[in-house]
Amino acid sequence: MGAFATVADYEARCGAAEDEARVAALLEDASAYLRGAYRRRMGVQYLAGSNPTFDENVKSVCVAMVARAVNAPGAMAGITQQTQTTGPYSSSVTFANPTGDLYLGRSDLKRLGLAGCRVRSIQPMTAADRWEEA
Repeated sequence: MGAFATVADYEARCGAAEDEARVAALLEDASAYLRGAYRRRMGVQYLAGSNPTFDENVKSVCVAMVARAVNAPGAMAGITQQTQTTGPYSSSVTFANPTGDLYLGRSDLKRLGLAGCRVRSIQPMTAADRWEEA
């Protein structure tokens, strides 16, 4: 199975990729993550054309996932907060994704149609059903 987006799709949305091979690998990883999220939510494997909402949004969500991972500050990998003080002035920064993880946010799940409540039911088993199995 291929990636939902290409390096060209990434560059069209986020600008030139510094390391195209890394971006291509992350797009593959993000696509696998998205297929897994679809399977967990829908209970079936993803097939192109089976869910128009997912199909229309999966490319941009895949690119957004990779952009969040690529934009993690390399020199400060793993640092969640940084504070600098000079005299009476101070500056504080909190990094959103300091480890460069691939993840789906709540808005991503909504765009893909994978958020919200699901209502399902299970038919109760009766005595007659038990006798049919034996």
